[in-house]
Amino acid sequence: MDTPEMLDQDNNTPKSTVKGLSLLIFALFGALSLLGLFGVGAYLLSYLFRGADLRADANSRVIQERPIPARWGNIYSSDGYLLASTVLRYDVYWDITVPKKGVYNDTIVEGKKQKNISALCDSMGKYFPRFTAEGWKKYFENGRKKNNRYLMVAKEISQSDRDLMLTFPIFEYYSKKSSPVRSGLIIKNYPKRINPLRGIADRLLGYSEETKAYVGLEGFYASYLKGEDGSRMMQQLRGEWKPLADENKKDPVDGKDIVLTLDAGIQEIVHSAMEEHLTKWNAERGCAVVMDVKTGGIRAMVNLGQISQDPIKYYEVQNYAVGEKSDPGSTFKLMTFVALLEENAVDTAQKVDTQGGVFTLFGRHVRDYKAGGYGVISARKAFIKSSNTGTVKLAYTPFADKPDVFINRLLKMKVGEKSGIDISGEPDPYIPIPGSAKWSGISLAWTSYGYEAQLTPLQTVSFYNAIANDGVYVEPHLLAQVRSKGEVEENIKPKTKGKIASDRTVKIAQSLMQGVVNDRGGTAHSACYDPDLRIAGKTGTAQYNYGKGLPMQYMVSFAGYFPYDDPKYSIVVCVYKPQGWPLSGGYIAAPIAKQIAKGIYCATPKDVYSYSEAAVQNISPDIPAQCQKKTLSSSGKTMPKVSGMYVSDAVETLEKMGLSVTVKGGVGIIKEQSIPQGSKISKGQKLTITAL
Repeated sequence: MDTPEMLDQDNNTPKSTVKGLSLLIFALFGALSLLGLFGVGAYLLSYLFRGADLRADANSRVIQERPIPARWGNIYSSDGYLLASTVLRYDVYWDITVPKKGVYNDTIVEGKKQKNISALCDSMGKYFPRFTAEGWKKYFENGRKKNNRYLMVAKEISQSDRDLMLTFPIFEYYSKKSSPVRSGLIIKNYPKRINPLRGIADRLLGYSEETKAYVGLEGFYASYLKGEDGSRMMQQLRGEWKPLADENKKDPVDGKDIVLTLDAGIQEIVHSAMEEHLTKWNAERGCAVVMDVKTGGIRAMVNLGQISQDPIKYYEVQNYAVGEKSDPGSTFKLMTFVALLEENAVDTAQKVDTQGGVFTLFGRHVRDYKAGGYGVISARKAFIKSSNTGTVKLAYTPFADKPDVFINRLLKMKVGEKSGIDISGEPDPYIPIPGSAKWSGISLAWTSYGYEAQLTPLQTVSFYNAIANDGVYVEPHLLAQVRSKGEVEENIKPKTKGKIASDRTVKIAQSLMQGVVNDRGGTAHSACYDPDLRIAGKTGTAQYNYGKGLPMQYMVSFAGYFPYDDPKYSIVVCVYKPQGWPLSGGYIAAPIAKQIAKGIYCATPKDVYSYSEAAVQNISPDIPAQCQKKTLSSSGKTMPKVSGMYVSDAVETLEKMGLSVTVKGGVGIIKEQSIPQGSKISKGQKLTITAL
């Protein structure tokens, strides 16, 4: 009897069938496990040997919201020149491993040689001659041999140069939508700030977004210029970001344009003059500023430092005019004389003995530039001839026991304040204060002729500008206008610090500076005298390393204004460490000032810068009656009335009449005269006048 087959109790399936199915499932599971292990092995192998490439490829497909830089605003000069602008620049790199052999190598097609890499090198050698065609080929072959994936091809090229490069063999694939990756090019674009008038006012204009270290006007007015960045969704493909949509997520807002007080024509005149004379004297550096007398607008600011000796070459390295303070030397004598006049401590006619050119105080010597000094001279001549001994004696004698009065007067005249220029980096001037740790027995004397006190060239010219502007101190500034989309948004108004001195003092100071140039004995006469230019000013020669036992170095300067009958421009010129002889402001700096003034004069329409000999000889300044100069009325044989006049207005004429004049009391208004009005006088007769 046959044994019935064993049946599955639940579904009546034969047990042999279940066993077969189990084996099949087990086999499938085993196969899948093997495949899984193979996949893991393959991944591990890829990670070990191709991981860097895979990760780079993954990273190259990152999607991000990327910023769209706003266009920085332009900077214009007052005469319409573009001084700074933003342009796109391109850096081109080449993943030279990407092009296939058929794309990269020169090949034979239908019996003819087809150039690929050779043709590319020919084009590169012709239009981008960093290398010859052969040199480019060696450069590329070396990069391909080393599997260089980021080979530099060109940096900072323009859009037109980039477009030209994309027409070259192999590189042309970059522009073809069907196969852009066949080229292997990686192109990065970025905004770059440029100065179309390269070399002109580079340091003054400064730099901005490239380094984020804002300097100069670019930095100071970045809030106007930089605008607001926009944004866009982008994908990174092989090192380059590509937009994913046609529209921006946020549109950029371009920066505003600014117009400067700077005049590009005057800037060029000053730049050329400074470069010529710095080269002539092989000076270490130099600077010059031209300022509008009435508004305080800076018309030119040049700062040149020597960057090479052979050949001698200068470049805008630092802003010395704004940022470097030093002993000003004899240009500070104007501040001293104004302070003395304001304190009624000096009269330009009073006599001072220059004592053989050496004045000793507490064992320290003050020496005149001229050996032997100038003898007994008037205070006016002490200024015009720039006598150190004369100036020191005039200042030290009345204030030896009360130096604070002299120093406080300087401070009231704004000498101890910053100029207020709208640019970063201006230091506080230094004026020694009585009773401070740095004050000594010689501080008053040394300050009076330009030592111990420290000013920047800009602070010096700002004071001189105030004298030219009838005593009104206007702050120097560089910004004239702010424009948005071509429309004027803001006009900048001049700022003033008020008057620095009385009308009478200012008129005397102006006369003294005219004498420095017009008088034959003036230190700037031979260099600056010109009846057309009518320059007024003061020379300066400051010594470095004095008292230190080191080789003597000099800073020579000239500060002033022109034309003196109707001042339009004030000027300062400083030359640091010139080589040669003679080393003086009158011999080195003053000729530069004249060349600048002449350049401006020749470039200015004559109906603006008019000149009439008769008009200049008959100037009638609009000053209060009590400050107007009173003239003597005398035949020369009888004593005129001088009571009620200022000493400075009377003494010079009285001496020309042959009288020997002695002044008692003060140096202000004359109260008494020893020879009555109308009395007969003779040559050599002694006259004593008593003044307040």
